[in-house]
Amino acid sequence: MTPLVHRALLYGGQDDILDVTVPFLRSGLESGEAILAVIPSVHIEALRDTFGDDAEAMTFIDAADWYEHPVRTVAAYNDFVHEAAPRRVRALAEPIWHGRSPVQTVEWQRYESVVNVAFTGFGAQVICLYDKVRLDSEIISAALRTHPEVADGGRPGSGAARSSDAFVDPAAFNAECDSSPLPPPAGAVESLPIAREDDLHELRAFVTERARRHRQADASLSNLLVAVTEIATNALRHGTPPVTLRVWAEDTDLVCEVADHGQWDRHALLGFLPPKSATAGGFGLWAARMLVDVAQVRSGGSGTVVRLHTAL
Repeated sequence: MTPLVHRALLYGGQDDILDVTVPFLRSGLESGEAILAVIPSVHIEALRDTFGDDAEAMTFIDAADWYEHPVRTVAAYNDFVHEAAPRRVRALAEPIWHGRSPVQTVEWQRYESVVNVAFTGFGAQVICLYDKVRLDSEIISAALRTHPEVADGGRPGSGAARSSDAFVDPAAFNAECDSSPLPPPAGAVESLPIAREDDLHELRAFVTERARRHRQADASLSNLLVAVTEIATNALRHGTPPVTLRVWAEDTDLVCEVADHGQWDRHALLGFLPPKSATAGGFGLWAARMLVDVAQVRSGGSGTVVRLHTAL
């Protein structure tokens, strides 16, 4: 199976980007590959100026319009790769890091790790851009742990990639993301026991009343109801009773938490990889992650907790 070429480019300025990415993209054009650049508009303009008419053969997307939700972004790349087939894909990417909460930052770091598994077998090549001047050191360190290859712009031979000694297997990185305990609820908690699937109608009514009390938009409420139903159904079918729903408002989010006394495989990348069908294992968690802003999973000796965050 052809592995994904997944490289982090640590750049200090636009010259670093052009020095590395122009020959990378030109090689892809000469090979007849599908070229995708999901990067900030300022870099798009620089590449268009550099490539001239050849830029018409590339697909450019402003990163601000693409990197809104990590699991949906995996799905969007998955669609592009399949639509481009049998052509291989060569891509530039620059995720948005500024303005993320600590919880969101972890999910985007996890996304960069999951990519290594999601796109193995397609022969794709990706360079992810990281601004080593403006980004926090923690984000740069995570880039070295989620990319098998790295290039450091501004140094002699910066176009040549090297293996990242800090790279961590995606399953292990995923488990690490879920290793810290979830913080206690920051708001007043209301609970509902769920004993059987007949209770799911009451669950949806319970969530709806509390969401409307906090003026949740109808569209996001509809998504939340589907997500929490999927998680509760999984807990009833595959978990260990008792199953409990807890709801509270926290900062600008409505939080729904489903807990049971069963244990999930912490190392499985459940809910992050696009399922082959609606009957495939992990589809319920994938659907839930697609529908809410953040889904956190913790599993241990006392059971499994799935916490869904939706912005109010």
